[in-house]
Amino acid sequence: MLTKDIADALGASLIGDGAVDITRIVHPDDAEHDSDLAVAIFSDAVTTLDSTWARAAVVSAKRMPVPDRFASLIVIGQGRTALAILTALFDRGPPREAGVHPTAVIAPDTELGTGVSVGPFAVIGPASKIGSGTTILSHVSVGGGVVIGHNGLIHSGVRIGDRVVIGDRVIIHSNAVIGADGFSFAPELGPRMPYSSDLELKRVHSLGTVLIGHDVEIGANTTIDRATLRATRIGDGTKIDNQVQIGHNVAIGKSCLICAKVGIAGSVTIGDRVRIGGCARITDHVTIGTEAIIGGASGVF
Repeated sequence: MLTKDIADALGASLIGDGAVDITRIVHPDDAEHDSDLAVAIFSDAVTTLDSTWARAAVVSAKRMPVPDRFASLIVIGQGRTALAILTALFDRGPPREAGVHPTAVIAPDTELGTGVSVGPFAVIGPASKIGSGTTILSHVSVGGGVVIGHNGLIHSGVRIGDRVVIGDRVIIHSNAVIGADGFSFAPELGPRMPYSSDLELKRVHSLGTVLIGHDVEIGANTTIDRATLRATRIGDGTKIDNQVQIGHNVAIGKSCLICAKVGIAGSVTIGDRVRIGGCARITDHVTIGTEAIIGGASGVF
């Protein structure tokens, strides 16, 4: 990709040669070839620009000037936004081929859209629908009656239960479980209620589902339980980190950020644009309003 095209994608200023051909983006210390683009957006990288092998660099307007020996400089404004665009431009994603691998097991009535890729040893249950351009990598299991939208990416080892509905452009990382049964038993016992010697805990079955919106990302080893009767819901654009537990009947709004090891108990309602730090614990039936911020290792009871 030419430096001019990269600058255009970033909406950035270009100083010097716009025809330098770039094959990868790197930290300045890791540049090895003329085709490397040194990314020096943050202060730790700026200090190494004097010694980098790269001929081209991305730099922040806030941290100019830089050495004048570069053939091409791309000058950006907001660093994190530029980094998001740059990494998207150069991310080739996991290896995949369109079509179904010979070892995959696909129910006869499953509907696969155009350009769907199903990897080795994946299993897709009856009456499921997979949208065009979606990639399902190896050892994924998809239950019956599942709907997955367009251009999704389901990483190896993911488990998706029956009747789960997933929107477009959703990324689910390895070993996440979507649609396991909720943890629900009768009678409901509070923390101060004694367990009698003849107590019998009766399982409350999870007959509902999970509904995941568009542009959601779900981290590795995260679990999202299905609802008892209706649906556990994850709103459009919400990003969930690794090792997060989301209980049955939970409703999470749009564009939320939920970090690692957060535990959300059943029937919690969370508004839009909420940020929850790693290791936070939220007990059942709590309601959290729009744009709330909950720090790591804190609790909402």
